[in-house]
Amino acid sequence: MTEHDKQADRLEHEADSLEQRSDRLGEDIAGAKEKVEEMRQDETVPTADTPESGLPPEANYTTRGDQPPEGPGDGDLPAPEPDETD
Repeated sequence: MTEHDKQADRLEHEADSLEQRSDRLGEDIAGAKEKVEEMRQDETVPTADTPESGLPPEANYTTRGDQPPEGPGDGDLPAPEPDETD
């Protein structure tokens, strides 16, 4: 067996090993996702809001000079009196 054949066998074995590890990792990830979904369905288990529920809290602010985003019902409020502003 030549050196190239030995190296090819080693690399093929390594590729098989990596593929098996990748498959196991994929199964672990799928299992974790299922467990999270089960916990979200169980009302006795406290969990964070789903990511689809909007912006993360740290993104919910404005910087000086920016107009705040319009939220539901924000436009329904009357303008503040002059003595009520900063």
